Amino acid sequence: MARTAGRTRGQLLALLAGSGLALVGLVVLLVGWIGVGVSTLESSNATDEPCLVAYAAEEASVQFTAFPPRAVCTWDADGAEVVVAQMSPQVFAAGLAAAVVGVGVTVTVGALTRRRRVAPALVG
Repeated sequence: MARTAGRTRGQLLALLAGSGLALVGLVVLLVGWIGVGVSTLESSNATDEPCLVAYAAEEASVQFTAFPPRAVCTWDADGAEVVVAQMSPQVFAAGLAAAVVGVGVTVTVGALTRRRRVAPALVG
């Protein structure tokens, strides 16, 4: 009967670190996207920004972008754009890099250390 070779501690540690890094990056991005939405809602209630006042009167539009996370108010009267809320570009870049590197490490280590079949152990 054939048995499978297990992963070494180093490989398991690399998988743990890679998946943890990917998870941290995704959480940072998710918090940023939610933060932009919440900031936009709070700004629309607490400011006298002409574009947001026009939005309340349905004369302007607010658009959200995911990359980079930000909310932009476009006023129909003069076509001006106002950035209402935006995630810090450095934090966004760090979160995106962590997610991409973490996923890359996890996939690479997982693919390179797939379980291989080895010869059966002979019992004396």
